[in-house]
Amino acid sequence: MRRYGARAIETVDVIEELIQIARELREAEERGERLGLTDEELAFYDALETNDSAVKVLGDDALRAIARELTEVVRRNVSIDWAAKESVRARLRVMVRRILKRHGYPPDKAEKATRTVLEQAEQLGLGFAEEPATAPDVRIVPFHEVAPAQARPGINCVPLYSLEAAAGGFGAVQVPEPDSWVVPHGRWRSAPGLFVARVVGESMNRRIPNGSYCLFRHPVAGSRQGRVLLLQHHYITDPEHGGSYTVKVWESDKTVDEDGWRHREIRLAPDSDNASFEPIIVRSADESLQVIAEMLEVLPGRID
Repeated sequence: MRRYGARAIETVDVIEELIQIARELREAEERGERLGLTDEELAFYDALETNDSAVKVLGDDALRAIARELTEVVRRNVSIDWAAKESVRARLRVMVRRILKRHGYPPDKAEKATRTVLEQAEQLGLGFAEEPATAPDVRIVPFHEVAPAQARPGINCVPLYSLEAAAGGFGAVQVPEPDSWVVPHGRWRSAPGLFVARVVGESMNRRIPNGSYCLFRHPVAGSRQGRVLLLQHHYITDPEHGGSYTVKVWESDKTVDEDGWRHREIRLAPDSDNASFEPIIVRSADESLQVIAEMLEVLPGRID
């Protein structure tokens, strides 16, 4: 009986520990949603000592932008054995320092933040590079289709749109008609508001290779600064496809007057190894500039 009672107590302890872990995971997920950050971005956000008074003065917009840039830099530079290669670590260390300096991060806090970011990068690195850096397998496809009769949108699948349909189809009471229902082969599970679309062109090729299928989320919550967005505006003429929509990095300058803050200038910036691409400039965020969705990830593989 004593052994049975001891085992029962151990079981209760284990169950309570599992409940506590589940509660912490749920709280972290809800916190990430409030901040508009993915799990990886939230990890780097926390590495910035956001509760420190000297860091808080930067504001949440800047801290979220730093976290997103750090995530993107790590994603581009990790490999399966990156932590063992000092040259990769040194390059990443320099990139982290540059990002912190560019955003005005307190210099006396930067070294500790850099170390913490690298520690987080080591923990997250295998998640960013699940396969060795070899030539892409042409058999890998970015998604598989689900028959309409079995489709449960937002639960077991998401819609596949053309980028043009997505840019022009979302309204107050309408959504575009999908080409099909698909299960994306990426890091995100099917959820309401997600959709897949193909991005064609070289203006974002450092983040989105030409012809890649990407996972997007509509609507966009929180700050837009530094995020890759799908936007629509009747004054926009995208240089690659000539349409009134584009996928670019949102950068903006704000000003404050007696009516509050407003955008002084919005730059829809390319991120390309081709220097001929220039930002699309929007002088003010009037109602005709529509932020349709945020690009969450480039799906692996391609369909030619």
